[in-house]
Amino acid sequence: MTIVEGETITGLHPIELRPLPAEPLVSILVSNFNYARYIGESLQSALEQTYSNIEIIVCDDGSTDESVRIIEEYQRKDPRVQLIRKANGGQASGFNAAFAASRGEILTLLDSDDLFLPHKIERIVADFQAHPDSGFGVHRVIRVSAERRRQGVWPMSDPLPSGWYGSRLLEDGGILPFMPPTSGLSLHRDVARRLFPLPLEAPLVSCPDQLITRLAPFITNVTREDEALAEYRLHGGNNYGPDRVTAASVKRELQYCEALWGAQKRFLATIDEGLAQAFQPVNLHPYISFSSYIHSRLARDPAVRSHYDRYMECLNGPGARHVWFWKLSIYLPGPWFEFAVNLLIRQSWLKQKIARFRKMS
Repeated sequence: MTIVEGETITGLHPIELRPLPAEPLVSILVSNFNYARYIGESLQSALEQTYSNIEIIVCDDGSTDESVRIIEEYQRKDPRVQLIRKANGGQASGFNAAFAASRGEILTLLDSDDLFLPHKIERIVADFQAHPDSGFGVHRVIRVSAERRRQGVWPMSDPLPSGWYGSRLLEDGGILPFMPPTSGLSLHRDVARRLFPLPLEAPLVSCPDQLITRLAPFITNVTREDEALAEYRLHGGNNYGPDRVTAASVKRELQYCEALWGAQKRFLATIDEGLAQAFQPVNLHPYISFSSYIHSRLARDPAVRSHYDRYMECLNGPGARHVWFWKLSIYLPGPWFEFAVNLLIRQSWLKQKIARFRKMS
C-alpha cells in the first residue's frame, strides 16, 4: 500500500485521474549530457509546436561540451525554456530533476538528440482528453540517422498497446511489447507523480524510458496514437536499434529485463505486498525465451539446446511469427543463423517498403 498526497492506492486497477482543463499545460522534459551537436534541433522542434501552452524544462546533466551555452541561447529567446544544471548522475537523474521543476498537467519526454514533429503536442493533448481514463500515452517514432536520413518507423507494423494491461502483466512477467523509446512517451501528471523520482541504480539509470513503460501500465490505461509524432535519432549510442543483433546486444537486453523486473516488483510492493509476491518471474515471458535462445546461439553456448527447447514451447502461443524458421534454426550453421536473425529482426529498407504498401492497401 502507498499513500500519495492523501490518497491510498489498494489493489491493482487503474487509478482515478483528475480531469484535464481545456488547454492543459504540457511540460516537455529533457535530460541532456554532451549532446551539443543535437540539443539545438531538439529544442527548436519543441518550440515550433502547433500547441503553445508548453514549458520546456532541460536538465543538463554535467555536460562538458557546448551544451549549456546552446541551451542558454534558447532560454534567452523564449521564456518557455528553463535550464537546470547539476553534476552528472545519469539520464534518469536528469529527468527526475526536470520533473521536480515541472508544473504541467501532461508530461512528455524528449531525448536531447530527438525531435518532435510540429503537431505532436496538439495530438497527445487531444488523445488524453479523448481518453480521460488513460494516463499513459504512446505513439510511433520515425527512426532517422545522425544526419536525419529516414530509416523507417518503430514499431513498424505491430500494434501499439491500448487499454488496461495491469492484470496480464502481473501474470506474464511484466513485459509489454512494441513500446516506443523516450520521445514517444507521455504521462498524465497523476501517473507521473507515482513513478517519479525514478531509481538511479545501474542499469536503470540508463533506461528511464523502459522503466516507465514497465511501471505505468500497472496503474493506468494506455492510450495510443498510431501516427509517428517524433524522430528518434540513431547514432551508435542508443539503447534501441543496434546496428546489428549480436551476442553482446542481446545479453545487455536480457540484463536490462532482469533489472526492470526487479524494479517492477519493488513498485508493486509499494501498492500491496501481495501483488509483489504474485508477480510472476520475467523468464516466463516468451520474449525472454526468444532472446535467451538467440543469445545462446550467437554466443555459441553449449547449453543452446535447452534454450531452444524452452523457446519451442512458446511458439504455439498467439502472435508467434516465422515459426517454420525458428523450428529449423537450431540446425543452421552459426554464420547463417546470425545473418538470418539480423534479416528477420532488423528493420531493413525492404521491410519498410512492404509495411508502407500494406498500410496504403
